[in-house]
Amino acid sequence: MEYKFNTLKNALIFTLLLVFSKALLAVEVTDLYQYKAVVDDKSQAQQRRANRVGFIGVLEKVSGRSIDKSHPAIGDAFKNLSRFVLKYEYEESLYQTYLKIRYQPQLIDGVLNEMEIPIWGNRRPLTLIWLAIEEDVQRSLVTKEDYPQIFHLLDTNSNNAGLPIVMPLLDLEDRMNLTVTDVWANFPQQILNASRRYEPEVIVSARLYQRENVWHLDWQFTNQGTFQLHQLKGDKLTIIGELVSSISTQIAKQYASLGEIEVASSVSVRFFGVKGIKQLEALKTRLRTLTQVDELDISFRQGERVDLVLYLNAHVDSLKKALQLDSQFEIIFDPFSHQNTQQLEYQWLSQ
Repeated sequence: MEYKFNTLKNALIFTLLLVFSKALLAVEVTDLYQYKAVVDDKSQAQQRRANRVGFIGVLEKVSGRSIDKSHPAIGDAFKNLSRFVLKYEYEESLYQTYLKIRYQPQLIDGVLNEMEIPIWGNRRPLTLIWLAIEEDVQRSLVTKEDYPQIFHLLDTNSNNAGLPIVMPLLDLEDRMNLTVTDVWANFPQQILNASRRYEPEVIVSARLYQRENVWHLDWQFTNQGTFQLHQLKGDKLTIIGELVSSISTQIAKQYASLGEIEVASSVSVRFFGVKGIKQLEALKTRLRTLTQVDELDISFRQGERVDLVLYLNAHVDSLKKALQLDSQFEIIFDPFSHQNTQQLEYQWLSQ
């Protein structure tokens, strides 16, 4: 029997998104420069291997892009990887032993700049994953109680990819709103309705099944306006581990700035709703947490309006996407302004 995601009802998604949409939510990733590599033991040989894996992994985590290991910058770095390491420690879990490595942010950014790869921001979309599994001709939704190892793999790889994920509770409320068939066929209306309570920015439906002794994992965005089917196959646990990085790579294509676009050195941004000194300081603190912002200056202030000059290390489009993901900012759009000269204006929503 051939299995296909249902696409007939996908046209309904755009109407549903108008109802479902709200202020975009994002999570600030605080451990961008940390990676957990699996080790077999605590020997120096395993430590060196884990450091090489972690170094490539953290470059991919910070950028959201696949790294070309043959690039000269990687070869140069491999000659003395220890200089990139801030600290490391071992971590034991029920299933694996990990070497958790924290890297020097400035040195990692320097390698990416040398490779002309942009840095993805530290505010990343909260991603909800609905996962169905077929075993012995029986289909079910994956729960933490029934599949703890799958949850462990997803959690570990979420941290390593720098992508905040949430798995549904699958309690009575979820099961009243959604069936395994809805997830298996990617019925958007049912999935969107069941997802409301989790307030995700990105929703993914996925299914895991075996054919001719080979495991397959198909996944698809439910609320991104694109219905491309992504497919992984191989060992069961391996492809589950690859799921998060596969999702992260596709999301990064939307949110990370493009490497071929020239980096803007500074940009003027106007903010409204800044009530007093405390709110101004809160706004400045919030902006400084953005990876794209190096520093800022006040150029104008009157009443509740503040104009700031933001000094960037990324293209302005990357800044726009970061602000779009932050629920504390709401863009103000003037339809009568020329697109190329549009002043960036935002309402500051923090109270």
